[in-house]
Amino acid sequence: MYILSFDIEDWFHIFDNAYYNKPDKWKKLPTSVETNTNWILQFLDDNSLKATFFCLGWIAGKYPQLIKNISDQGHEVAAHSYFHNKVHHFDHDVFRKDTERVVKKLQDVTGNTIDTYRAPGFSLNKNTIWAFEILHEFGIKVDSSLKSNLHMGFPGKIPNEPFSLKCNGYLIKEFPTRTFNFMGDHIIYSGSGYFRVWPYWFVKKRFGASDYEMAYFHPRDFDNYIHKMFSGNPYLQLRYRIGTNNSRKKMKTFVKDFTFLTIREAAEQVNWDEAKVLDLINGKK
Repeated sequence: MYILSFDIEDWFHIFDNAYYNKPDKWKKLPTSVETNTNWILQFLDDNSLKATFFCLGWIAGKYPQLIKNISDQGHEVAAHSYFHNKVHHFDHDVFRKDTERVVKKLQDVTGNTIDTYRAPGFSLNKNTIWAFEILHEFGIKVDSSLKSNLHMGFPGKIPNEPFSLKCNGYLIKEFPTRTFNFMGDHIIYSGSGYFRVWPYWFVKKRFGASDYEMAYFHPRDFDNYIHKMFSGNPYLQLRYRIGTNNSRKKMKTFVKDFTFLTIREAAEQVNWDEAKVLDLINGKK
């Protein structure tokens, strides 16, 4: 199964110190999220596709109609935190407030239950087990925050396919992003800048060799003028500009070569009784 997902955040919701966790600054910056997300929505409609959209609460607060349009067009709306802060930068109380706020905001805007979550920057790990309990507390039943083949501090490696996270008597369904071994490091190939940088034949080969893949993108990944937003910072201009001149063309080929599902659709196809279980405390079942 191949899953298509998008993280709906603006160009300045990145982890560079110039922009990270600076909502007062964000209000004064030019924006591109509406234009680029609308391109994504039109692209999906043109290709009769549905996807899972992990949305920031901050975006829903500023552009509620955009999030409502995503939902009204039949896509799955999921939570991606409120301010796009990494989970391990929170304490328990702040993460609880952030999670409650994003879930409530997205539910108010869409009128639908929000039960799926993705942490910014793959920032859930062994040191944030308490965060899984908070997600469970606010009705999150499905997560997509982990990278396969890595320990991420847990007793066992993250599986390469959908599995269940077990902790303190509850289960959360997990859809990891796959990695591959590249010169001793485990690297993503199925989303965002990785998708833009890797040659398409390589991405296609990796996808075609697997029964499960998680593709994820941001609105900025399809903006060939995104470098103009980072005026005065050559490093960020290059980092976020590289590959954007070809990303839309790549995407058009990508969705023709593979059949994609939303996370909700994929969850209905998984036999969870037979899926692997990763005990967050004791390791694999």
